[in-house]
Amino acid sequence: MAYSKLAVSLKLATDLQSSSLGLTIEEMMVRTERSRKTVERMLNGLYELGLKPKTSSLEGDHHLTKRWRLDGLPSALLALNLKERSAIERHLQTLPDSVEKQALTKILADQKPLSQHLAIDQEMLIDREAHIGKVGPKSRVDDSLVAILESALKGFEELNLLYRAVSRPKATWRTVRPLGMLFARFGYLVASTGDRSPVTYRLDLIERAELAGTYFEAKPNWNFKDWAAESFGVFHGDELLEVKLRFNKVAAQRAETIQFHPSQLTQKSKDGSLIVWLKCQGHRELIHELCHPDWLGNVTIEEPESLKVEYQSYLSMLKKAVTRTTSFSVGVS
Repeated sequence: MAYSKLAVSLKLATDLQSSSLGLTIEEMMVRTERSRKTVERMLNGLYELGLKPKTSSLEGDHHLTKRWRLDGLPSALLALNLKERSAIERHLQTLPDSVEKQALTKILADQKPLSQHLAIDQEMLIDREAHIGKVGPKSRVDDSLVAILESALKGFEELNLLYRAVSRPKATWRTVRPLGMLFARFGYLVASTGDRSPVTYRLDLIERAELAGTYFEAKPNWNFKDWAAESFGVFHGDELLEVKLRFNKVAAQRAETIQFHPSQLTQKSKDGSLIVWLKCQGHRELIHELCHPDWLGNVTIEEPESLKVEYQSYLSMLKKAVTRTTSFSVGVS
């Protein structure tokens, strides 16, 4: 069964199970925007998948009217995805205290919280597979903090943060407008203050976070994903550079399989090397990537000159990590 057809059939199965009265063929035609014959084929398809819609009728129905209901859909198919849960949570904030609000709250309470889905794109679902592990340094973030940040993000609510910057000995309070979260070695909250450009705050350096109770409107022409794609890594703020890299033939085949940045263009040279053009910010993180063992000694920065200078400065700083000992000869008279 093609994916699109399967998706429509599963949606129909969900509709059948969510209806206490059951759905008639005509109602299913309206919901699926399909013909009678197609709906009948979809019902047969559900039987083939091991799901068995049951027929019933109501006292007030015409004697020829049949209704279909379904029980027993696997719970995994009924779990809300990230967008669905986020949409319901935001809708709840607009409702007064009512039976409807209470019902939706119970539905959400039976689902996994959004915090368990935050880093799925970045982590490539590795935490969901018992036979796959994640290696390398990582920071721990308190679940209660993440829950507060998520609530603010969904509700466009300002946050009061007690934040200790890396260069500061003490944490200070600040009020920010949360815009999104990024995950790399550390987790980061992206937020702005007033009309200023977005700033990144490391999650492990946020000592406290409180909902401010004041709300803001998102900028109409600003997109979080587009903003994040401008930088090579997490950080913004430095000059936008047009970078030209050349990977020699030893590393070219490996480099050809990597997307270093959404802006990249590549060209294979006759000598087997690979030329990669990038247009991005975040030069320090680009330098970190170029120092990776896969590329060390196999990549050359051809443009721009400013990146070459910054790379040389970075190498000079790295030398400070190595302490040299000097041996002395002591003469005895």
